[in-house]
Amino acid sequence: MKLKVLNIIACLFVAACVITSCLDSENLVYETNYKSSITAFSFDSIITYYPSVTEEGKDTTLSKYVVGSDYPFIIDQIRGKIYPADSLPVGTDVSKVVVNIQSEGYYVFVEAGENDTIWADSDSLDFTNPIQFKVLSEMNTFGQIYTAQIDVHQQDPDIMSWTRLVNLGADIKTPKAVYAKENIFVFTEKDSQVAVTSTTNGKEWTSLQNIDIPIKADYTTAMEWAGKIYMLADKALYVSENGINWTKVETGQTFSALLASCKNKMVGIDTDNHYIESDDATNWEKHQVMPADFPKAPFTSVSYALTTNANMERIVLMGHNTIEKDTTNVVWSQIDNENEWVAMTYKNNKELCPKFENPTIIHYNKKLYAFGGPAKDGTNLQAFKQFYSSKDNGISWEPVTKNLLFPKEFAALYEQAEGNYSCIVDKNNFIWIIWSNTGEVWRGRINKMGFIKQ
Repeated sequence: MKLKVLNIIACLFVAACVITSCLDSENLVYETNYKSSITAFSFDSIITYYPSVTEEGKDTTLSKYVVGSDYPFIIDQIRGKIYPADSLPVGTDVSKVVVNIQSEGYYVFVEAGENDTIWADSDSLDFTNPIQFKVLSEMNTFGQIYTAQIDVHQQDPDIMSWTRLVNLGADIKTPKAVYAKENIFVFTEKDSQVAVTSTTNGKEWTSLQNIDIPIKADYTTAMEWAGKIYMLADKALYVSENGINWTKVETGQTFSALLASCKNKMVGIDTDNHYIESDDATNWEKHQVMPADFPKAPFTSVSYALTTNANMERIVLMGHNTIEKDTTNVVWSQIDNENEWVAMTYKNNKELCPKFENPTIIHYNKKLYAFGGPAKDGTNLQAFKQFYSSKDNGISWEPVTKNLLFPKEFAALYEQAEGNYSCIVDKNNFIWIIWSNTGEVWRGRINKMGFIKQ
């Protein structure tokens, strides 16, 4: 319908209302409404067809309904924007969408220059591109133009995507990666010295430079705490701000291991096999002798906030079982305000983590994940074949069989690296893996953990 025809009709309607009011009563005043806002926006459901393959290998088509009530819309009255709070699933067909609109005016129009049309609740609209709407008020005036869009994920949000970034070369041997102050530091041995390279983006790296600890350091002990990097050398503790220049920390302690760190403290083992901890890296408190069945090196640890109290953290440590013939890695844990370790691995538990060679444990997507080299559990599980995940702080574990998968190249990279690699997780939810001998740098992330919330 042409806009000028509608204008005439609307004017006649308003005039008729005014005349009727005057005839009914001299005291009755008709109040006109200037409002012309869209107040609610939704869609019922969208059916989408996906190509698939049957178990017999034949092509087929699957259908899926995307239910509108699962995707509420946000109406930004200031900017005139209408959009879903979350994007619709990958592959959703938005070329024929029936929407529901509530407004404060007479009519909702689909804006199209001189060819504006009145919107009807039975209209099927193409949202592959944004559509503009406007509302006609009772006073025959239009309000602002709203731009409505229905966003569709271009990536499956639950899939983990991996990217190979750079190759640092054969000088990277037995790397140890540390994430501190939004920098990734990679320590390695070069010409019988400990050297370091670093990056802020994973693509440009500093040249390898020897660290200035006067004696050879055990760089495999390197860890971050309170924005600084700590490392053991000749049973003493050293600290650095930049990974190159180091200062000995006068602790009065002799160390055999650094176990882990969390927001409130660092923890380790002294040369008398006592558990020690510090909340300032200088003054260390000695506690009990370490349990006989505490995991054997190599250790891998992680800390994260409790779901019940964000101000407290749990430390989880994984290592090899002290029973050589045992086929599982064992997990121990403690809360940061405690000084005792608790075993999380029980003999009668049938859902244990395989005994990965060179294991890594991370806290990611609200779960614990473990992975590593070939499993020594009789299952012939290959290196980096799959993640194992735990929802209960390391008590029970299950294999991850879909979505979170490693690149097929990792098995060969593990073999080329002779089992040596290092892993960190950064603040942007990327998992970084640096491989020995080749120096290849990869990073992966669950797609939805990179989506920007509007």
